[in-house]
Amino acid sequence: MFRDHCAPLWVIWGLVVLFGAVEAAAWIMAGGIPTRPLVLVQVVMAWVVILVLASLATQRLGTLAERIRDHESTHQRTLGEIEHLQTQNAMLEIIARSVDVALAFQGLAPKIALLVPCDRVGLALLNETGDELQTYTARVAEDERRVRPRPEIVFKVDQTVLGGVLRSREALIVPDVSAAAADFLDANVLHTSGFGSALIVPLVSKGRAVGTLNLVQRARNAYRPEHVRAIQPIAEVFAVAVIAQQLQVALGKFRTMEAMSELTLSIATEINSALQIIIGHCDLLERGYPDPNLQRDLATVVRQAQRISGLLEKMRAAANERMKEVEAAVTITQEGIPSSPEAFASSPRLEV
Repeated sequence: MFRDHCAPLWVIWGLVVLFGAVEAAAWIMAGGIPTRPLVLVQVVMAWVVILVLASLATQRLGTLAERIRDHESTHQRTLGEIEHLQTQNAMLEIIARSVDVALAFQGLAPKIALLVPCDRVGLALLNETGDELQTYTARVAEDERRVRPRPEIVFKVDQTVLGGVLRSREALIVPDVSAAAADFLDANVLHTSGFGSALIVPLVSKGRAVGTLNLVQRARNAYRPEHVRAIQPIAEVFAVAVIAQQLQVALGKFRTMEAMSELTLSIATEINSALQIIIGHCDLLERGYPDPNLQRDLATVVRQAQRISGLLEKMRAAANERMKEVEAAVTITQEGIPSSPEAFASSPRLEV
């Protein structure tokens, strides 16, 4: 297959020129150009045929070369899509094996760099109160020395580029970090670290923003909209993983609270039963012995027993209310988790 059709064209037209030169030399050696009409007609027709064939061959080679370039371009795009899908599959496998989102992020950072060029990859997760972002950073150009990722800088949601992305729920390209360094703390940190441009993609699942995925480069104007489209599916997978981890933590709290509440209720029931027995015996003693001092002491015992019984009742009510609160929190968190891969595929996703 010809990668460049210029060489065949030079060969075709070179042969035409060579044939003309040989024919001219033959005429000179024969004594000049033939003057008979029939011979001239044959010569002219021969040259017309030669030039037409050469032109058709040139056009055909150009068409074939264009088709070859189109096939190669399609092949390269297909290879890029296959590599992208393989990277996403590897990411899903890593996330499936790890329940710790930060640990999975550290393992996925080099693979993210294969999809979108970057010098560092960052992850910012929203805390439980929703007013702070805990950031993590992973190196991609060199081996990571840390076994487990450590939280680095905590940013407030207000007056930060990360907070603006969370509120808008739309990806943001910062072509020049130095231009935003004076107004935003996180941009100032990037600028002082020597980075020139950034790409920030929100982690959104079911309309809920839980953090951002951040890519930075030292060069300015390094990111374009196609980079956003390449990293968007990864951000969606991370969002689901973060909410799944939050659900797991909430579920653990719910189970702990459920066990403690059951233990509290059982103990309260036992204590309340003992108190009722004590109150009953005090009532019998009060009826059987008319001594005023004894009745006064028995009345005090009954009042304290009834007070303890009231406290136990409040304890049981508080335990039930707390269980309902934790169960409601688990239910709300669980609404952001697809029940199956098919549900995740059919769920509305962000498009850039």
